[in-house]
Amino acid sequence: HPRSIFRAAIVLLTSLLLAGCMGPLLPEDCFEDEVYDPVDGVCYLACEVDDSCEAADTAFQRWLEAFAANLSGFIAGEEAPEYVLIRYDVAGNRLTNPELGESYSRREDRLQADRAAHLEMWQEFTALIPASYRQDIAGFSVFTDGVEGTFAYVEPDEADPTRWVLALDIIDARDAEEQLHTLIHEFGHILTLNDRQVPFDEGAYYAEDDFEYQEIAAACRTYFTGEGCSEAHSYIYLFYVRFWPEIADEHAFIAPDDEEALYDFYEQYADQFVSDYAATDPTEDIAESWTQFVLHPKPAGMTIADQKVRFFYEFPELVELRRQILGRLYADARR
Repeated sequence: HPRSIFRAAIVLLTSLLLAGCMGPLLPEDCFEDEVYDPVDGVCYLACEVDDSCEAADTAFQRWLEAFAANLSGFIAGEEAPEYVLIRYDVAGNRLTNPELGESYSRREDRLQADRAAHLEMWQEFTALIPASYRQDIAGFSVFTDGVEGTFAYVEPDEADPTRWVLALDIIDARDAEEQLHTLIHEFGHILTLNDRQVPFDEGAYYAEDDFEYQEIAAACRTYFTGEGCSEAHSYIYLFYVRFWPEIADEHAFIAPDDEEALYDFYEQYADQFVSDYAATDPTEDIAESWTQFVLHPKPAGMTIADQKVRFFYEFPELVELRRQILGRLYADARR
């Protein structure tokens, strides 16, 4: 993926934003126009229902436009690694019950033992995403496969597949710009694939062979995500039926690991996707479009890619969630 020429500047900016989120704040730390969240210990800008925060020529709008203009593309990994350095249970904002994974070098031993860095990575996520939206997360894993490769992933929790585990690469997490994109992107998966949106399918999850799995997938009358059959009211199904019917059959002939064919598919329909990674499949498409929705001003264009971003504005709860996430970032930017 291409790198922005503003990379160094935005890494510094994002580092400052996220650094401000590390320690819990007190109510007296908030400005008059901010709301205090006692659960997460953060202040955030209180946007009005009439979108006054993003009205023309406001400080917030100027900040958002400058912030979005300097963001470069999201870099995604291809697949999850086979092991983690350490895995924690999540209890509210806390990480509990650390369970050591594999380590194959002294360097990985040090990374595995750096509990302060693990907590800082988790706190960056809790500072962005309100607690009420983190109830589906059962665990947090720290892994590494070196520089770049897989940056992060989410997967069903083995003990309770209706909930999720968030995993971050401890080395890649040092890139604050990519981490910001990644946290929003991975949360987008949890937002659109949780058990209320896509009910957990035990048969598909524990299928003994590909034939059994394909039978279950074929029986789905909405959109089968891999985790299960999406609800008719779910974000992913509404997104799929609006934007994918004309290209789904062509996409179905592409092997999931055929990167060259997927990129060719993206180039053929470039005006339909916010990034080349979005062309991977509908679940990545909605997660990438969600990331664009959160971190950029509302687009005015008529491309299908722009329509995908505006899709989220149809849901008041998602507009409010965006306000809270951006409000948390902006509040720290002012400090």
